[in-house]
Amino acid sequence: MESDRVVTGGGSDPHVAQVVQKREFVDRVLARTGARRAEARHIIEATLAELGEVLESGQTLAVPPLGRARIALERDARGGQVITLRLRRRAS
Repeated sequence: MESDRVVTGGGSDPHVAQVVQKREFVDRVLARTGARRAEARHIIEATLAELGEVLESGQTLAVPPLGRARIALERDARGGQVITLRLRRRAS
């Protein structure tokens, strides 16, 4: 199965980023934590739902080590909403 790809960045130097689907994301979390799929899946789904609700309500989300995320632009589009996030992370 071919991975989805998204062009990121702006201006004259965009690059192609691979899209990580939910199944792969869950697999990565399981590999990192060693948790069982059945128990971790519910926790991950609840976490993702809560992240979406916080951002949708217009609140800024500050979650280290992810960073500080807020909605930069929001508009309605055919078939759903388009939300652009601004994510600020600490320099590594």
